[in-house]
Amino acid sequence: MKLSFFSKIWAFLYLTFGLGLLIVPKLFMSTYGVELDASGQLMARILGSALFAYAVVFWINKNISISEKSWYNLLLASCLYNIMDTPIVLTATLNGTMNSLGWIPVFLHVFLGISMGSFLLKK
Repeated sequence: MKLSFFSKIWAFLYLTFGLGLLIVPKLFMSTYGVELDASGQLMARILGSALFAYAVVFWINKNISISEKSWYNLLLASCLYNIMDTPIVLTATLNGTMNSLGWIPVFLHVFLGISMGSFLLKK
């Protein structure tokens, strides 16, 4: 598959989670069985704005050649984020902090980490 195709998928996923956390963090996280107080909502909005920014960058880069240095840096940073966040979300799902829908972000982090990592290895 082509990088431009995956870039659009990554942008969509980051946009979906980013906007959910940014605009309606309490409702968004309640889907996963997580209750947020005011401090939790603040932190969720901060994460949401970062994920939204990732979506914008992936969308902007969708037609840029993989040989461009910006791709390597973006893929490396995002791959690291997904690798580091996977055990956090996995632990939260396994210990009951998140409900069974917590498996969705676990699998998304794995998918994102593997798909981005595969493009890093091709470079």
